[in-house]
Amino acid sequence: MRENYRYLLARIEPPVPMDAKEIFLVISDVYCSLFGEIQASYAWIAVMEYTPPYGIFRCRRGYEHTVEAALSCVTSIRGIPSVIHPFKTSGTIRTIREKINQNKVDIIRTGKVKVNETWISVEINSTDRIDLKEKGINHNMPLYITEEDIEDLYYDE
Repeated sequence: MRENYRYLLARIEPPVPMDAKEIFLVISDVYCSLFGEIQASYAWIAVMEYTPPYGIFRCRRGYEHTVEAALSCVTSIRGIPSVIHPFKTSGTIRTIREKINQNKVDIIRTGKVKVNETWISVEINSTDRIDLKEKGINHNMPLYITEEDIEDLYYDE
């Protein structure tokens, strides 16, 4: 009988160019330290592909939760402080690749928003999500941007 696999999609931060082998070595080391070498041999972890910032990982069915835990425990890759955020599990690699294409977001326009008498730089992407880009924003101050605020944006041209 054919072995059943699960494919995990994860975002690797920061998205630096690296070899899939380096990522595999880090993940297998973390998995072995968490669950032991015997469980690691049963899980059959593999890095299918890495195109920054996304990585596709393969494991045996039934081990996807432990592999997600190991991915979340990564703290550095090649001496660079890094994190891996798993966010999609599927039975086919095709579904994972479709999810990557959905998550690619294009920045449509940039602008400025006036909040408490200060101008803050923003980027608006194709899904109408607004990202504040100004450094030093007080994170305790609640920021609510409405449709009216979007229409009143001062656009950089």
